[in-house]
Amino acid sequence: MEQPLPQSAQAVVIGGGIVGLSVLYHLTKMGWKDVVLLEKHELTSGTTWHSAALVSPMRGTRGQTTLARYSGNLYESLRDETGIETGMRRCGHLNIASSEARLEELRHNLTLMRSFELEAEMVDQAEVARRWPMMETDDVLGAIWTPSSGRADPSNICQAFARVAKAAGARIVEHTRLTGVHRQNGHVAGVETDRGKIEAGIVINCTGLWGRDIGAMAGERAPLFACEHFYLLTETMEGITPDLPVFRDGDAHLYVREEVGGLLVGCFEPNPRALPMEKLPHDSAYILLDEDWDHFSPMLEGAMHRIPALETTGVRMLLNGPESFTQDNSPLMGEAPGLRGFWYCCGMNSAGVVLGGGAGWATAEWIVNGAPPVDLASCDVKRFPAALDTAAALSERIPEVLAHHFTIRWPGREMETARGARRSALHDRLAARGAAFGARSGWEKPLYFDAAAEVDPKVLGFGRPVWQDAVERENAAVRDGVVLFDQSSFGKIRVQGGDAEKVLQRLCAADIAKPGCAHYTAMLNDQGGFVSDLTVTRLAEDDFLVITGTAQAAQDTAYIAHNISTTEHATVTEVTSGLGTLLITGPQSRAAIAAISSADLSNQAFPFAAVREIEVGYARVLAVRLSFAGELGWELHVPTEMMTGIWDTLATAVPGLVPAGANALNCARLEKGFRSWGHDIGPRETPLEAGLGFAVSWSKEPTFRGHEALLRQRDAGIDKRLLSMTLDTNAWPTGHHPVYRDGKLAGELASATCSALLGSSVALGWIERGGVSDDDLKSDRFEVEVGGKRYDADIHFEAPFDPRGKRMRG
Repeated sequence: MEQPLPQSAQAVVIGGGIVGLSVLYHLTKMGWKDVVLLEKHELTSGTTWHSAALVSPMRGTRGQTTLARYSGNLYESLRDETGIETGMRRCGHLNIASSEARLEELRHNLTLMRSFELEAEMVDQAEVARRWPMMETDDVLGAIWTPSSGRADPSNICQAFARVAKAAGARIVEHTRLTGVHRQNGHVAGVETDRGKIEAGIVINCTGLWGRDIGAMAGERAPLFACEHFYLLTETMEGITPDLPVFRDGDAHLYVREEVGGLLVGCFEPNPRALPMEKLPHDSAYILLDEDWDHFSPMLEGAMHRIPALETTGVRMLLNGPESFTQDNSPLMGEAPGLRGFWYCCGMNSAGVVLGGGAGWATAEWIVNGAPPVDLASCDVKRFPAALDTAAALSERIPEVLAHHFTIRWPGREMETARGARRSALHDRLAARGAAFGARSGWEKPLYFDAAAEVDPKVLGFGRPVWQDAVERENAAVRDGVVLFDQSSFGKIRVQGGDAEKVLQRLCAADIAKPGCAHYTAMLNDQGGFVSDLTVTRLAEDDFLVITGTAQAAQDTAYIAHNISTTEHATVTEVTSGLGTLLITGPQSRAAIAAISSADLSNQAFPFAAVREIEVGYARVLAVRLSFAGELGWELHVPTEMMTGIWDTLATAVPGLVPAGANALNCARLEKGFRSWGHDIGPRETPLEAGLGFAVSWSKEPTFRGHEALLRQRDAGIDKRLLSMTLDTNAWPTGHHPVYRDGKLAGELASATCSALLGSSVALGWIERGGVSDDDLKSDRFEVEVGGKRYDADIHFEAPFDPRGKRMRG
């Protein structure tokens, strides 16, 4: 008998796979009873049913690792809660290396695992052979063994989720298709189905493969795309037991686990195929695609080399199922930028089972409490600008993402597809100077300059990069001469209207009311953690310019807009495309700008942090006396159409002007100890912990969001803090390496590079204080682990370079 469709609900979950059911389960656990899940076919009939269901806690970020670890623990506890066998078995995983390069990567991965406090160890060839007797190990050089990893049964997990949710009052409605999403005054108002309408103030898109289509129904975007994904199922094999570890052979693009007495042999091949949605049968459940033995055969050859018994083993099937992926291999989660109440939990990149339990937990917490339980900035759907959500870009990029699942993750590797989507007006001129570009939020951003074409950017490694000489030349020019950084990718946002000041004062920790200067500030969450850090300039009584990071423009625009009440008169407009940004910095920057401008640039007329409209060449620009490099310098915000004219005038008038890239700027800002959102600070860190308390206005009215949390922390004291660190130049850290204090794990590096100026590697790192004072920390011994080796490190309570900022203030 068909279940009646409710007319209203507190929340509607779209999609009956493991992710949607996890969201439903966790919402009911948090006390939400009036929740409906819609599934167009039957539960688990999407991609969940053909998942390989590997459960390994190690992911690329601490936040996602927490989600994965939570999933494994949850799948175990569901057995006792429901009596349903979830199939969660901690059989362990082996990640093997058959090349020196892969072995080096494993050493770096093991270091990251230690930073994330995961149980893991490096084992030798003999131990691999002992744990996997049927494996050919003559060419195996070593492996990482993670005993807490395992596999699970996704269908049974979904049954367990559904049983608990329904017992708590949630309704699961199958065979009901979503046909529309209703909007009202910028907020979701409900959904339309082929059986009628449901009014709801919360709608969660958990439709995986179909996430982009469902997002479009709401007038929102979900930049994901499908690819074909293959695995082989064998007949039963002697010696294969359920406790046999899963193993991954990245050099052969393979993963292998036990399946009903046989093997499941899966791959992330180097030449995957995009799968346009129009090629999928939209009205079908349990979708499978045609077998393609020609495509799979190179991986099968690798599998037969690794497991010789496969040559004489029968095959049950070659499964080819669709999977969805995102452009950076991280999920899409969080509230839509343009529609309040419309949420995402999809785009799991073939990791729906390992992330599903944790992703449902985090999404429910985010919806109910207003913040996720861990830092999920790497998953927030708002990290992608609209420019990156086109079928053409996704169909090129997504296969490359899948292909890199098992390639070595070299530092400095750049994606090659879907490039050139966003270019500064100076792109061609910078390219003519030898700019080597990287992609940042779709922008082509100069990383370094190689006018003599001496650098082969495809030569990658974990040590000194081939472009380091170029970076050091640029960094020397920052400290001794004058350089130009094209920072046009900076996000620019106008907040205007009679209540613009009121809105920004409520959201910003600093007092941003004073005109004529740039206010460095933070926007905070209720816990006092960073939503973003930015500068705010008052252009007029009812007009403010917000400058934020390249990756933060979409999220900051949405955050400000979402926090304007219906009774407040204020508008928010992203104007990034209309303004280019030039950072002219270095000891000679004042003379360089003076060569093409009659403005008074003296300290008296144009002090540090001042903002003036000045004439530069033929243009009128907004000049801001700030420099992220920590030197004398100005940001010039220029109408986009006038950028090339200013460049040409500068290049002619200042022959010594050196164009520089993001790598040199990163080095300069770390020498100066400048923090970067998304790298060093985020939603789980506060200004007090980050050493940015100077940017907090404690007494302003109205008080800012997060004020009460910061007051409590100020009174109680902080348990961790962000410090500059220097260590051996041979270390070559890149970030997220574990930091040891007197031999015990005490924190991790956030950002790091090598500084020729300091003669050391330089980093920012988080240190758990453990209740001791700063003076006590000074007497302790610190080490940083990089690639399995520990290096002595010095901590600095002030910036290693120019700690008083005298050079920046001219």
